[in-house]
Amino acid sequence: LLAKDDLWTELLETLPPAVSHVRDNLLNKNWPKSKSTPAEKWFELKSHLQFFEKGGKGGRGKAAKTMSTSDRQALEAWPYAVVFQYTYPRLDINVSKMRNHLLKSPFCVHPKTGRVCVPIRVQDVDEFDPFAVPTLPQLMNELDEFEKQEEKPKVTHEWQKTSLKESFEPFQKEFLDPLLKEIRKEQRDANDQQAAVVGDFE
Repeated sequence: LLAKDDLWTELLETLPPAVSHVRDNLLNKNWPKSKSTPAEKWFELKSHLQFFEKGGKGGRGKAAKTMSTSDRQALEAWPYAVVFQYTYPRLDINVSKMRNHLLKSPFCVHPKTGRVCVPIRVQDVDEFDPFAVPTLPQLMNELDEFEKQEEKPKVTHEWQKTSLKESFEPFQKEFLDPLLKEIRKEQRDANDQQAAVVGDFE
């Protein structure tokens, strides 16, 4: 957002009119020649606004004291509005209410592309290629190719015959198995507690 001049110009144009001088100074004097990072620019901008709002030395302080209540409120709310606008998660109503959009469920199939929604490890997120995931036609072909083999590897589940194996095995080992183990532990604890209540210690 603050990495390129066209982007920060667009952002600074949203500043309240009462602090137009801050915008002009940053656009025309400070930032064009500065090598500061976007984070440093953001802190610099907030420092200018806070200085003006609290009434700094010289004419700026006098101007801040003569601001109307609405201008002051707009100035105080501006940083929060920017953060909310650019960083708050976007909510898509159709994704939330339509069943064919529920791609949060592992191994469901996208209705248009046919791609399978596969779970990924957090440590592998940077290497993940969403265009390389299996598609439904691809999985059907892999099942057919598996059945054509003269010496078939021994498998328990159909997904082990396809490229879904690469996604499902870590998912099972790192999520499903520990989850099942935790559920069984809770069931044992509940049974032990119930046994203690009724006096059944067989």
